[in-house]
Amino acid sequence: MKVREFLNLIDSFAPFDLAEEWDNSGLMVGSYESDVKKIGITLDPVFEAVISASENNCEVLLTHHPLLFRAIKKIDFDSEPGKTISEAVKRNITIISAHTNWDISEYGVNYVLAKLSGLFEVKNFNSENIGVIGTLKNPLSPEELLTRIKTSWNLTKLDFYAKNNVKKFFSKIAICGGSGASFWRAAKNYGADIYITADMKYHELIDANNSDLPVALADHGEMERATLPELAGKISESNNNLEAILLNINALNLPIRF
Repeated sequence: MKVREFLNLIDSFAPFDLAEEWDNSGLMVGSYESDVKKIGITLDPVFEAVISASENNCEVLLTHHPLLFRAIKKIDFDSEPGKTISEAVKRNITIISAHTNWDISEYGVNYVLAKLSGLFEVKNFNSENIGVIGTLKNPLSPEELLTRIKTSWNLTKLDFYAKNNVKKFFSKIAICGGSGASFWRAAKNYGADIYITADMKYHELIDANNSDLPVALADHGEMERATLPELAGKISESNNNLEAILLNINALNLPIRF
């Protein structure tokens, strides 16, 4: 398979047309005509991921977060992203990113997190199609829900914010993988009992809680990393001749919590 054909394969379950206008998904480094048999998958396009892909005999490094996101005026091989670009070229590694197209896809980030959480009747809760809401088969207490989420998403932390009059049981759960601070009102208006996301600021949390919407905050990277096995599975399912493996690379080491 050529890289061009591999991009078409991704497009079949996470269409690049779904990507937000501000996003940069697709080919980052490499040639559309390069061959691909083995894909290394990780969250971030860091230098160490390129090395790991090469050591695992991968021709392609597929990341969620884009290597090239903001406009750059020079490529400095001694700093990022130039360092990673240089190493990819040296090792003949093609870098591809599936970012907001994987977020929004019906097979992607938010639907995977909902499935891992045991939610039913899952649907988008806002017009941007980023973020989903679903219903638990059996309502859970806040403690039970947080334990389920932390375990099923393999999180090291999950912080909970709520006023004293929080409901005893949660049924309708809203989720937005990654930076979902701007969508809490949409989740509230859709009837969510709790909103689970990452990267909310102090005053945003206060506003959400004052509107009687409890919030649970996960780490941005851990939240999205939980969906990568599903991405690898979709690739292998779509073409039996391709091997997709997960690379054990963590770009951000989380602080130790005592």
